[in-house]
Amino acid sequence: MSTRTERETTGPLGVIGCLAAGFELVGRNLYLAILPMLLDLLLWLGPHLSIAPLLRQFTALLLAQPVPDQAAASQIAQAVQLLEQFSEQFNLFSLFSLLPLFDVPSLLARHAPGMVSPLGESHMLAVTSVLALMAWAMVLLPAGLVLGTLYLGSLAHRVRTAYSTSALPHFSGVGKLVRVLLFAIGLLMIGMVLTLLWLLLSGVAAAIVPLLGLLAWMLGVGIASYVALHLLFVVHGILLGERGLLAAIWESIVLIHTQFSSVVGLVVLAMMIYAGLGFVWSLPSGESWLLLVGILGNACIATGLVAATFVFYQERIGQLPKKRQASAQA
Repeated sequence: MSTRTERETTGPLGVIGCLAAGFELVGRNLYLAILPMLLDLLLWLGPHLSIAPLLRQFTALLLAQPVPDQAAASQIAQAVQLLEQFSEQFNLFSLFSLLPLFDVPSLLARHAPGMVSPLGESHMLAVTSVLALMAWAMVLLPAGLVLGTLYLGSLAHRVRTAYSTSALPHFSGVGKLVRVLLFAIGLLMIGMVLTLLWLLLSGVAAAIVPLLGLLAWMLGVGIASYVALHLLFVVHGILLGERGLLAAIWESIVLIHTQFSSVVGLVVLAMMIYAGLGFVWSLPSGESWLLLVGILGNACIATGLVAATFVFYQERIGQLPKKRQASAQA
């Protein structure tokens, strides 16, 4: 019996089966984890693009402001301390791995080791002005988006080769990149506008009734999470399903509605595995070569989890026409 006939008979792989298939795919193609590994090596052993000088200017301005009472002064002091700790740890090159759904997975973008490594103190490149910060962001964010698309595209290609059960039309890599870029840019622009409106609404509500502000904030988080979940497979549709942008968005929404429990199970399990192992991988200090084990482990595990989402899409998307036909007949 052929692989295609077997899948039509037994149905698509379950969540655990997709996770196992994703890890198996990476185990047979370890080169897929090279890009996440190289990114973490850059953040660990490469130069440190620091915003500490810029934040020191901001904290100095903050401390120079008059305060009405001792409680406010204490709060400002705590905020300054947190900003200083953040500025010493944060590496602006982490913007290579900032955008969910599009980025290259990175351990050290989430668990920054600071400016230390086994090679000694990292060379620091200072960002001293807001204009310089904006210029770096305008370079690093698009570069990270391109790297993320190439990374996801390589996974899509391997999944298509290994698990595809039908012949799909082929679109050029440039066309796919353009569609992913348009989706990311549109999502960022809409997200920024809606986030500003949400913060404004939450602030006004909190000024009137603190509990109302909290409810507005929680409602915004819930709506954003719900929308993000429905867009989870848009990139998969573009890179693996060879869909146009609008078709990929529509298919992602339909897929979530028809496979909601399975999608939630996949997302929850993947997040638990990634976060739990991420904590373990980041236990060695930045000065220890043992962190290299964490970098390698994170690259393989994260790539396996992302590959599992492509397997899940490949296994489920072929069921959509049948579900639509069944709904029409009903």
